[in-house]
Amino acid sequence: MLIGLSLAVAVYLLILIIVAWAATHPPRSPIFLSPSAMGIAVEEIELPCEGLTLRGWWVDHPNPKATAVLLHGYVMNRAENAALAARLHEEGVACLLLDFRAHGKSDGNLTGIGWPERADVLCACEFVAKRHPQTPRVLIGSSMGAAAAAFAIAEDPTCADGIVLDSSYSSLPSATLGWWRFIGGRPASALLAPVILVAWPMVPFNPFSVNVGRALARSDKPVLIIHGDEDDLVNVEHAVRNHRLAGGKKHLEIVAGSSHSETRWLDPERYAELLIAFIDDLVSDRIEPPLSAHDSSLS
Repeated sequence: MLIGLSLAVAVYLLILIIVAWAATHPPRSPIFLSPSAMGIAVEEIELPCEGLTLRGWWVDHPNPKATAVLLHGYVMNRAENAALAARLHEEGVACLLLDFRAHGKSDGNLTGIGWPERADVLCACEFVAKRHPQTPRVLIGSSMGAAAAAFAIAEDPTCADGIVLDSSYSSLPSATLGWWRFIGGRPASALLAPVILVAWPMVPFNPFSVNVGRALARSDKPVLIIHGDEDDLVNVEHAVRNHRLAGGKKHLEIVAGSSHSETRWLDPERYAELLIAFIDDLVSDRIEPPLSAHDSSLS
């Protein structure tokens, strides 16, 4: 009996280790779409960042009203944002589509599902600031990319003028429970709950301190939060909490009938309208009001 119990415990621990390793060393999905497929010119770019080389596409605009850094989700790559970049280009927005570390064509093999990736976002912000230093900048992230955007702007408020969080988690530990529940229901969620503890030594940070809500509370930047009410991967309660804690001007858009990061596919025009209105507000906020007659008489 004791031998059997010990063997069962050993097998269970081995499963947890395998799952933790697989989660932090994700498979790379292929590049399946680009803005060039929709007639939009792209520039292949490489960014040095923390000893890694990050790769992506720069979609420039001759006279941009804003620049956007488009940030993909976990196990995805820059192609996730190809259609969005083409749509934003039509509206006069220059875009950087980035492959996060350990994703797409970028270097690295270890992901932290948002926290280490904040450095990738900051490197991307430096790139777009050099290309168009006078234009407002916005971070538009999906899932993991949204979390990374929140952490980046909390660390460096000069990174961008506003952020869009599409299907972001609020706290990483609670999000992992949702992922396991999505994969195998409540039994899987209970059995795999300790994976985050096993993964802790594999990543260079404390996963229990990774909290998007707290990051938003430290920022006064405008934020647009988009979340589906049928998100089985990251429950809509995450979005409600992020919205409640956000410290700046904020708007929460809960989309009926949409699951995780689905709004962009189910209703792309509505999704684009939300983003464009948000960007236009940022542009308006950056425009200084004209001098009054009294002010002008003083010059």
